Amino acid sequence: MGFFIDKIPTPLSPNRDGDFIKEGTGFSRIFAPTYNLVLLFIFLFLTGSYFYNLHFRKPRGEKQPLLGEAAKAPSKFTLYYRRVRSVLLYQPKGRYSESYGTTLVIASYLGLNAFYLFFHGSTRHVTIFGDRLGFIAVTNMPILFLLGAKTGLLVQWTGWSHEGYNILHRHAGRVVASAAVLHVVFYSLACPISVMVHVTTIFVALLATISFVIILISSIAPLRNKTYELFLYLHVYLVVAILPLLYFHFERVRPYVIASAVIFVWDRINRFKNAHHVIAHTTILSGNTVKLSLNVNSTFREIHWKAGQYVYISIANLARQQAHPFTIASPPNPNNLDLIIRARKGFSKSLFLSESPEHKVTFHGPYGSPPVFDGYDRVILLAGGAGISYAYPEAIQLSAADGHYAGANPDVDFLWVVPSRDFTSWVDLKEDYNVDFKVWVTAEQGRPDIKKYVKDSIIAAGPGSRVAVAVCGPGPLVRDSRNACSEMLWEGLNVSFYSENFGW
Repeated sequence: MGFFIDKIPTPLSPNRDGDFIKEGTGFSRIFAPTYNLVLLFIFLFLTGSYFYNLHFRKPRGEKQPLLGEAAKAPSKFTLYYRRVRSVLLYQPKGRYSESYGTTLVIASYLGLNAFYLFFHGSTRHVTIFGDRLGFIAVTNMPILFLLGAKTGLLVQWTGWSHEGYNILHRHAGRVVASAAVLHVVFYSLACPISVMVHVTTIFVALLATISFVIILISSIAPLRNKTYELFLYLHVYLVVAILPLLYFHFERVRPYVIASAVIFVWDRINRFKNAHHVIAHTTILSGNTVKLSLNVNSTFREIHWKAGQYVYISIANLARQQAHPFTIASPPNPNNLDLIIRARKGFSKSLFLSESPEHKVTFHGPYGSPPVFDGYDRVILLAGGAGISYAYPEAIQLSAADGHYAGANPDVDFLWVVPSRDFTSWVDLKEDYNVDFKVWVTAEQGRPDIKKYVKDSIIAAGPGSRVAVAVCGPGPLVRDSRNACSEMLWEGLNVSFYSENFGW
């Protein structure tokens, strides 16, 4: 007898073939697919809501009440609605804490999986429970791949920010990897691993599980931040290996594997279709920062983008087979697409230290569905450091005499927090842009009280005003501005909040 056998001999696993076990595993195989129907319904609801808000919800026509007319107090329903939004928006302190709304979404996702894991007596036997765990792992794989797609599918259909779906992607990954590991653990209680490893269909699943464990460990935040390039390589190559391994594991998981593979291939094809090959020039800026200017005139087709969108770039001679996301730091124009890149580790540091001022760059995009500020009386733009990449083009677009907001430009309150004065050379803060570019230099002025600043600006907009706060920067800046909006919502003011960052 060779190393591999077709199936486990019954004497070595006598407790796996009872009638109630067959009934339990049979129910799991019928029940598990309904999980994807639930997710599909949620996805269609979110897509429909986004489509309605985008195309049918009309902005308010007048910015302020007519002369002598007092602003109407919000109705009780509106006040309660804003207070619910206030609670969901609030973010407690903590390095890895999320807003209560995000936490609720994550808890609902985990709760749904817990329901599908324990429903209908799945704990009656280790085999039944192990079988259910296996289905939890594979039924979550399509949504995991969808959340991990770089070409912005979920952004286009639901309006989610990159930050939002990346958070969900990480939690879905933890569910898939943890369920796969526990699937092996509970099956090993019914039959020893030393026996199962000789079964071909189980051996390939063990290899897939080991791959999941490696991805899970490399995804731990401190380790991921220190070795991002390694994390990226492991993510791509191990995922490619996992799909065929699971395909040959068990016939009933193949539809989920095929769906995941289709999403993966579709994403890669879209990257190829959206790819542009250009020459880019670098300019060294203060604060270990480099500006990468892409000559979009050299592309075969015109590149159009909106303020707040982002692209993925690759520079083969610095980091082969890597694509890194950066917010576009220049207003839409036909010549240059500028990116502001802080030198940290790996790719960004290599770019900063490169002696060559010219690079062949491949980029795909633009992606993202940044907020549209139609009907707002005031827009408060907050940036910290490289967060200027979002705030700067947005401010210019909002204040332009032509373009989308022409004739109904909201008041723009712009604040950029920087460590030192020489950071202002990153962008052109010209007065003729009709924007009051306020710069707060922490080396000279200390740390700003962001919560007070945001509250004062919202109140200054006047009673009944509709105010949007958009922020891009480090965690404390985002949290303080978010919580200021939360407190204003609790008091009944009409405030919307938007944040964007690329935390990994």
